[in-house]
Formats: sequence, structure tokens, C-alpha cells
Amino acid sequence: MFKDKADDDDTRRTVDGGAEENEQVGDAETPVVAAAEEKPPKPEETESDRYLRLAADFDNYRKRTAREYNEIVRTANARLLQSLVAVVDDFERALFDEAAREEVDAYRRGIELIYNKLRDLLKRERVAVMDVLGKPFDPEYHEAMMQQPSDEYPDGIICGIVQKGYLLDDKVLRHARVIVSSGPDAVDGEKNETI
Repeated sequence: MFKDKADDDDTRRTVDGGAEENEQVGDAETPVVAAAEEKPPKPEETESDRYLRLAADFDNYRKRTAREYNEIVRTANARLLQSLVAVVDDFERALFDEAAREEVDAYRRGIELIYNKLRDLLKRERVAVMDVLGKPFDPEYHEAMMQQPSDEYPDGIICGIVQKGYLLDDKVLRHARVIVSSGPDAVDGEKNETI
């Protein structure tokens, strides 16, 4: 079990696990010294210390996720803005091309191409125009600008568009500004009623 090996006045013994123990051999007055002196034990962590460490860890986590989120938003916006800059370049070329302005049809075709390019960009970014005409008024999607009588549409149905509304996926990007029908001429003399 123990292996004895003498080396001057010191004796080293090997314990079963292969670890060595130092033992001082000599005078009776010489104390026995352990090889691996133990460090003083750490004071036990109190509940308040654990709470403070947990609060600091959570604060670091919150700051890190906020930085990561801001970086994701910034890079996503950069990609979209790069596409929009290309459309702005096309508009600038159209505005400052004197020769194209003289040919009205060619100029119009150029503007239509730029408009189509911008619509395609919005479609790629999952932006869609709301289809509102003839639909029931819904305040979650529409903003009523006025109410007017209509022989074509019953009461509460959208009969006109002041400004288009847009959806990003299924969320409202911009509410549609609409004119809501009050049904057939309810009262003579009231043609338009502003809401």
C-alpha cells in the first residue's frame, strides 16, 4: 500500500491514488508539515452576494442583447437604404437630363421605369398596398377623413381614397386615409361632412 523511499531526512510516501505525501522525519521537536498547505477557506457566499451577482449578470445580458438588436436593425436598414439610393440615382439622372425632357414620351417612360423599380423594391421588402375601396371601414387599418353620401356604396363602406395605406407583412405600416359612405343621400344639403 505504501512505498517507502528515503531521501536524506525526508521520506516520501505514495498513497493509493499515486499522490505523494511529504513527511518530515527527524528530531522529535520538528513538526510534521503537509505538502499541500490548504488555503484559507473562502467565506461562504451570502444571499445578498448571490443577488448582486445575479443582478450584474442580468444587466450585462440586457446590455449585450440591446447591442446585438441595434446591430441587426442597423444592418437591415443598410441593405434597404442601399436599394433606395439606387432609385434616387435614377431620379436624379431623369431630373438633370435635358435631352430627355424635350421628348415628353421618353421622359414619361423613364419615370414609369423608376416608379416600377421602386414598387418592385417595396414588394421585395414585403410591403403591400392596402386594397380598401368598397370594403367596410375598420379603424385598425383605416383613418376616416370624411363621410359623404353615396348611391354606389351603403353606409360604413369606404367609397374613396385620400391616401393609400401600406402593410408590412400583415402589420400596418401606414393607415389608409379614406372617405366613408353614409349611404344614399340621407339629408339634402349635407354633401360632405368632415370627421
